[in-house]
Amino acid sequence: MDMSSPLFIHHEKMGARLGPERVPLLFGDVDEEYWALRKGAGIIDISHMGRLTITGRDRAPFLNGLLTNDLTKLNSEGGIHSALLNTKARVLADMHIFSQENSLLVDTGDSPGSRVKAILDQFIVTEDVQVEDSSQELLQLSVQGPKSTETMRQVLGVEVEKLAPLSSKALGPSLIIARDRTGLGGYDIIVPRDEVEAVWQGFLLKGGDLVRPVGLEALEVFRLEMGLPRYGVDVDENVIVLEAGFKDAISFTKGCYMGQETVARATHIGRVNKMLVQLEIEAKTPPHSGAKLVSDGRDAGFLTSAAFSPGRGRVVGLGYVHRDFAIEATRLAIDSSGTSLQAVVVRAV
Repeated sequence: MDMSSPLFIHHEKMGARLGPERVPLLFGDVDEEYWALRKGAGIIDISHMGRLTITGRDRAPFLNGLLTNDLTKLNSEGGIHSALLNTKARVLADMHIFSQENSLLVDTGDSPGSRVKAILDQFIVTEDVQVEDSSQELLQLSVQGPKSTETMRQVLGVEVEKLAPLSSKALGPSLIIARDRTGLGGYDIIVPRDEVEAVWQGFLLKGGDLVRPVGLEALEVFRLEMGLPRYGVDVDENVIVLEAGFKDAISFTKGCYMGQETVARATHIGRVNKMLVQLEIEAKTPPHSGAKLVSDGRDAGFLTSAAFSPGRGRVVGLGYVHRDFAIEATRLAIDSSGTSLQAVVVRAV
């Protein structure tokens, strides 16, 4: 049974270059798509990301006992960023949790839903909790850019301007979430599988000059401009959560959760040895992931991801550096394929 997105045929017809999971990387030129997002609005198929539906009367306390953030603060239409750690505070999943009437919807991002479900299932003992991998039944689109609110109004006839960040609004069987993935404003739409084609086509037909389809490569540039780590690329189970930032995903006042002792200890000491930082690199071509960061011949760290930003006219990236170098305006060199490139630390993420 082919469980790839039913949209891939539409993407192919539009000449998109598809990634491994048949989601579009590009519809044309990445620079054009970048500027379309920056000036107007783009619709992006992000159905490759993972989604879980969690039900049962113990669902909130169960998750609250495992995850880094305080789920007791989650109101009926709210959302919260959180992380799932192992006992050594290393990151097993980066997730966003959204409250619905009788369930919690969990966006597991680049961590496969099946993998996160398997981890959570291990901890269910007597609790009334059911974890379902909904990655195939619910698909995910994203409308991003300064005209995204106007686009949502024109295409779906829905007012979303007043939605607080990460809060949601039901639209029939779909869910609209205020989720800014670009720094320019935007919304995710969680859509049942059998309705996603109608929704996608609706945006292209009714969106007029407001919206155009955009691939993941342009979205990746904005991710790096915002300094947001991506699971499996900039952060994984080898990274202590505090090294990767995640400040908005951790409650330092709630009770016990997995990995909490290590987080508390590192917070008490006031430091971790390495930190994820945002970098700007004087180059047009991004260096490879893993490229060494150097300061006066001294090993300073390594690059995790990078892309050329048409808006900044240079490469933006993320990388880990020793805490001594995690200071704004610190200058570093990057050893990339035998060439030395100049980089500057923009900020710790």
